[in-house]
Amino acid sequence: MKSVQADLDNALPLVEKAKKALEGLTIQHFRDLKALKNPPKDIEKTFTAALHLLCKHNPGVPVDKNGRLKTDNPWKTALSLMGNPQ
Repeated sequence: MKSVQADLDNALPLVEKAKKALEGLTIQHFRDLKALKNPPKDIEKTFTAALHLLCKHNPGVPVDKNGRLKTDNPWKTALSLMGNPQ
């Protein structure tokens, strides 16, 4: 049980840091992302990871019969989810 609490204690500051980073996002940031036809690899990886996280929570994310991300082009899928940045 101590190990779980220690992991949680270590994770909480990172969660707060991530929340603060998200607070700084604006609609213009998403518009800028949508303008990228071939994003840098790190951006593509980040959005692919976000799609994996959204598989069970967003019906717009294509999934296979096991609920895993199913797309040949994750960036195109991410762009479709950002259709309206608002």
